[in-house]
Amino acid sequence: MAKRMLTVGMAGHIDHGKTTLTKALTNIDTDRLKEEKDRSISIEPGFAPLTLREDMDVSIIDVPGHERFIRQMIAGVAGIDGVILTVAADEGVMPQTKEHLEILTLLGIPGSVIAVTKADKVDEELLELAGEDIRDEVQGTPFANAEMVFIDSLSGRGLDELKQQLIHMLEKVPDRDPRGAFRLPIDNVFSVHGQGTVVRGTVYEGSVAEGESLQLLPQQTFVKVRQLQVHHEPVKSGSAGQRLALNISGVSKQEVHRGDVLVAAQHYTTTDRLDVVLHGASAAEYAVKQRSYVMLHLGTAEVYGKVIFFDRNTLEPGFDQVICQLELEEKVVTKRGDAFILRRPSPAETFAGGWVIQAQADKHRFGTDTIQALEKMMEDTPEEQLLEAIRIHAWLTKEEAALQTGQPEEDIEKLIEQGIQSGSLISMGKQKVTSLQEQQKTLAVIKEQLEQFHAEHSLRSGQNRQEVIQSHVSHGIPKEFTAQLIQQALDHGELVSHQQFIALPEFSPGAPKGWERRIENLQEQWQADGLQVKGWNEYTEAAGLPEEIGRELKWSLLERGQAVKMDDVHIWPIDTFKEKAASLKEAFPESFTLQQAKEVLPLSRKYMVPYLEALDAAGWTKRRDDVREWLDK
Repeated sequence: MAKRMLTVGMAGHIDHGKTTLTKALTNIDTDRLKEEKDRSISIEPGFAPLTLREDMDVSIIDVPGHERFIRQMIAGVAGIDGVILTVAADEGVMPQTKEHLEILTLLGIPGSVIAVTKADKVDEELLELAGEDIRDEVQGTPFANAEMVFIDSLSGRGLDELKQQLIHMLEKVPDRDPRGAFRLPIDNVFSVHGQGTVVRGTVYEGSVAEGESLQLLPQQTFVKVRQLQVHHEPVKSGSAGQRLALNISGVSKQEVHRGDVLVAAQHYTTTDRLDVVLHGASAAEYAVKQRSYVMLHLGTAEVYGKVIFFDRNTLEPGFDQVICQLELEEKVVTKRGDAFILRRPSPAETFAGGWVIQAQADKHRFGTDTIQALEKMMEDTPEEQLLEAIRIHAWLTKEEAALQTGQPEEDIEKLIEQGIQSGSLISMGKQKVTSLQEQQKTLAVIKEQLEQFHAEHSLRSGQNRQEVIQSHVSHGIPKEFTAQLIQQALDHGELVSHQQFIALPEFSPGAPKGWERRIENLQEQWQADGLQVKGWNEYTEAAGLPEEIGRELKWSLLERGQAVKMDDVHIWPIDTFKEKAASLKEAFPESFTLQQAKEVLPLSRKYMVPYLEALDAAGWTKRRDDVREWLDK
């Protein structure tokens, strides 16, 4: 049987015996700082291994109980699988008991046991009353049905029973997924002489081995794992649920901070805007106004930000559920489903907890449409989450899809395979996929765009492909996606191309209805003038054509290669241009001068010099001093 990696938090009010109980269970004193020893209180979370059963590798996290260290407490319980809520028999439920209980409830910690400590200090009647008070306090919370054990850490009373209850609790806790991409929020960083930087934390998901490369976020620094330890014991690898110390190269201690995250490279990104759902803290006393400053506790990170509501301007205390957005001052690493705590900076209080609906959020409009869209996103199945992520981003790799949906890559890979087989998803190359719906929607928009272009520019053979691609970028569609979609449509005959222009297959360029004869007259006069053409506007005025149609005709002649540009005002008919060049080459097969050209082409300098320069530009001739040589082309 594979060994399960589990982490249990030890929470409760200050001086309610958390550290003493941890030592009684593990024989390790987790108060390691001098100040902690001097003051007999925990300031930073402490860690110790607990032996329960051979198939369980359990770590105990002893979190601070003093109200001044609530931020350390939240960081300590981030990522735990279960909790021992300690309540001293001689004091009962105290303020930090209630706040810890609130935080653990908001974070949705899956397993719990209540330890009534210092049981030998009171008589049995008082002990029974303490138990009843605790039961009353935890009603309506996930702790309501938690097993209660009466403990005395000094005499050893109840310790064996507590261990058995922990085993029962942890048996019910779902296994963490070791298949996902590695993620470890850092809660401690230090350096070891001769070894370098060491970071510690609880592995949220995935696994890691010695020698692997990881990325430190949000710094985006690449590091290499030199050594791994679990509670000071060297190991070759670590996986989800485990307390892990990593000796890493590539960064100094000064470059790493609590709240930073070590991840498998390329599998995670950072964000400063989150769509979230909040659940209110029952003990909150103060309202929160629109765009108020809040402190987000996410994993081991603490980041200031503003809360943005879409259906109200004030959040009253005691609310049940609210969908909103967090606009953060610093980047964080998160994904869909991650739990967090929100606190007011002043007056300081925990007012909400919640989970991330969408990690890479956009700005949204105030109103019910936004609320309804986010409500749907909350309830989406994994398949619907994938389709929604594709709707937002047009196409995704499996790694990007896993990041956007918060699902393991292996699950995403299966969803993609099933989607391609059923036809709901389409492979787009470069390991990208899109949905049939997204493909059809975008292609329909392109066809509609071309139809409008053909109506407005009927003389042109089509719209420039790059213009079409670029026009979709402004709507948030990646240009590579549009380019590939257009190419697929061309390959399947849904679009046609002429050089760099694309068109609908049923379209044929032609004169606008009602102007055919006048355009024909204009072209006859223009061609009759040979190389000594007039300014284009003179032709359009003489033919009685509107200026816009005249411009379109000129554009289409140049675009289709039926004309050669002389300058901004004049164009030559291509047949005349070629005919005169053939005459000139026949007279002077190797090379010619300006004077010799005049003998063949009786043109004024106004036309002759631009014509010869146009021959150079076309690659037919090359000028060397006063002589032009014919090129093979």
